[in-house]
Amino acid sequence: MDATATGGSRELAEYLAMLKRRWWVVAAAAALGVALAAMLVVVMPKTYSAFTVVNVTPTTLDSGSQSGRQQDINLQTEAQRVRSYSVAERVARSLGSKATPGELSASVSVNVPNNSTVLYITVEAATADGARSRAHAFAQAYLDDRRDSATNILMSQMSALERQINSLSKQLRTMADKVQKNLVVSQMQVLNNKASDLRVQAANVSPGQIITDARLPSAPSDPTLTKYLPSGLVGGLLLGVVLAILLDRTDKRVRTAQDIERILDLPVLVDVPAKRGREGLGLLPARSRTGQSFHELSHVLTATLGHGNHVLLVTGAAPGRGGSIVAANLAAALARTGSDVLLICADLNSSVAGELLGLPEGPGLSEVLLGWAEAREVIRKNHGAPTLSAITVGANGELAAELLQREQMTKLIGSLREKYRFTVIEAPSTELGADAQALADLADAALMVVEIPLARYAQVRDGVRRIDRMGAAVMGAVVLPTQDDKMPTAPPRPSLPARTPPPLRERPSAPPAAPSKYQAIEEPPTVMDMVAVSDEDSPPRRGRRHRPEPLPPASTEDSVRTNETALPTGQDVSAASGRSAGRSGGRSRSAEAPRPAETARRTDGGHRAEAARPADSTRQAPTDNSADETAAHPKVTWT
Repeated sequence: MDATATGGSRELAEYLAMLKRRWWVVAAAAALGVALAAMLVVVMPKTYSAFTVVNVTPTTLDSGSQSGRQQDINLQTEAQRVRSYSVAERVARSLGSKATPGELSASVSVNVPNNSTVLYITVEAATADGARSRAHAFAQAYLDDRRDSATNILMSQMSALERQINSLSKQLRTMADKVQKNLVVSQMQVLNNKASDLRVQAANVSPGQIITDARLPSAPSDPTLTKYLPSGLVGGLLLGVVLAILLDRTDKRVRTAQDIERILDLPVLVDVPAKRGREGLGLLPARSRTGQSFHELSHVLTATLGHGNHVLLVTGAAPGRGGSIVAANLAAALARTGSDVLLICADLNSSVAGELLGLPEGPGLSEVLLGWAEAREVIRKNHGAPTLSAITVGANGELAAELLQREQMTKLIGSLREKYRFTVIEAPSTELGADAQALADLADAALMVVEIPLARYAQVRDGVRRIDRMGAAVMGAVVLPTQDDKMPTAPPRPSLPARTPPPLRERPSAPPAAPSKYQAIEEPPTVMDMVAVSDEDSPPRRGRRHRPEPLPPASTEDSVRTNETALPTGQDVSAASGRSAGRSGGRSRSAEAPRPAETARRTDGGHRAEAARPADSTRQAPTDNSADETAAHPKVTWT
């Protein structure tokens, strides 16, 4: 019984929500009904009505009774008699109307009040005078017809008595017996008395009287605003409700989170109210109501996935900004629990997630996929959550768009899975292509972001099916209103460097470390170094960076010749080191022991560079391999 009541209340709530969404349809239909009613009042021909009240009295027609009691009169029969053909003929003759008796009878209605001998005769006509004259004519014709009928009956009775009297008078002439004559005479006297009474009754027949005569109507009785406008309003509301239901059933767009659970059978994990997301969602505060919803989602995912490192995929059912917003907030919520979280912005056409986290522009996932940078070089920290890291889109998203479905992405996710408790992948919408499907093969679970009313049922259903085919479990849906371009972003704080590393020619020269404590290991050149060395005399290029052709490796004789040449300044030392690093780009980074000849040449070159460097340029070795030191000295890795 409780389940039935709950189901009924749920259906009622769904219908109320549907009417709330389609209120404009109901309002438009109601306004249309009122407008049509008003137009009918103006356009339709006017009809005037007048009524006459007649009091009916008993006659010999009423069961032959002369008591005058009410029950001797059948008023329902008298009401039908008012509309009879004979009465209508009398009205037509009295008014000289061209209307037929049938048309006149159709314009009459008779009302019989309870416990009375009164008839309300109402007549309708095209004009006020016509209505009044017809009402009076019908009442008078009814009374005349009733009088004539009673008189005719009395006259017929009188005729029968006169015939009897004439027959007795003839018999009286032929009779000789006095006794018989006296009997006939007495009979004739009785008949004459009855005939006299009938003559008196016929002269005094009273069928009734008009107690309220018809008056001239001041306004038409039909059509009227008081009768048509409410009818038009009610009819318009009913039509609007029917149209709203039909439109809602035929509409393929997702309107509420309940529709996703009811139609698609997909659990809704987070439902952001429409009024909350109307102005655009940003990085939600931890103590806000919607922020707490993402915290609950993070706890649900942690409890469901269990221990170990996991990869989560966040994708949208329809193209939009919702997937980026949900991915950033989910990563922040997971990071607030103390877990090491990495957000990978794999939607190369959107930089929303990086803007929400306040990360500056620079190299990112696109450069890693192109092979121009290592993953550790593009991982950035968020100033609000120490355990949250992110890999932004980068500056070459269009060039790397085709690499999301290749082996580079698989290797990248495999290497990052071992380092972070949760790796959140912000994937493009499943509607845009197979990128989300390819990334789902690398994930353990997925979340479907549904922006209402942007997404459609078919898009959500197809997206869930595509992800399920790749083996990633769709945990549920995150529902939020459609996000516009007016989205608040988190500006970078002063503690976070908001600039990319400068080109090689603008960097300070990297002095070699003291051989007693640290050992300098040469790294392969990056794309910035290649551009700086190969295009040293030209101004720095703007826009996307394209990978140049790598330089051929240097021979042993060139290395010896270079190291033996004395360099006058530190800048020349840096340039020479850059060229040497560019030539030895394919050399391994493993810390294996150098050969004796190479050790001698490096030591000799190091002493010469130390002699050419100023005395105050000595730098202490860092305590760890931090990001700041790597950005300032990309050519040296401190071990």
